[in-house]
Amino acid sequence: MRQSHGLISSHHHDQPNIYYPLDPDSRGSWIALSETGRAVCLLNGGYESFIPNPPYRMSRGQVIMDAVKAEDANRYVDTYDFQGIAPFTLLIDGKSFLTELVWDGDQKHLHSLPIDQPQIWSSATLYPPDVRAWRKSLFEKWISETDVLDSDSIIEFHQMANGDNENGFVMNRNEVVRTLSITNIANREESGTIVHVQLDMQRREEVLIHYE
Repeated sequence: MRQSHGLISSHHHDQPNIYYPLDPDSRGSWIALSETGRAVCLLNGGYESFIPNPPYRMSRGQVIMDAVKAEDANRYVDTYDFQGIAPFTLLIDGKSFLTELVWDGDQKHLHSLPIDQPQIWSSATLYPPDVRAWRKSLFEKWISETDVLDSDSIIEFHQMANGDNENGFVMNRNEVVRTLSITNIANREESGTIVHVQLDMQRREEVLIHYE
């Protein structure tokens, strides 16, 4: 379970505001939006599940904070030291580009992806390949049947009952691992919106950000 304290804003002198749900364990986050228009999201695990091998030099929650704060996204992915960090998949949306960075624990793998095509990711740590394929098929079916793609419809999709309590989009594995919140970022040319829904509290927060 990854509990959050709701949306918070972080500001440092001469740096843009950053909006994100705070992970109290890592003091970082798994998704964030900057006033510069950069959105980042991190999933635990790379291409496949792995056996944790602590201690790690840095939490993945801190990785995402460094990614959203970096002055130049390309320089960040080229020069950042990922050694000693558990595997993850990092998505960086800079409005005009989408970069997928997969760190497998030994090497980083970079891919430039089209920004105009709907895509879905599922954590390799939580879901084996067949379950990830099933979740992708649900997403593609929903895309083909949906007329309007906006924050509300996407959040509604992520709350759909899929008939599988352990692997659905709102999952619960014996109260040990379960979905507690949904966060959505809509990234536009001049502004962005971050919506955070805390399912256990039935609370929704929304922030509109005008980019610098």
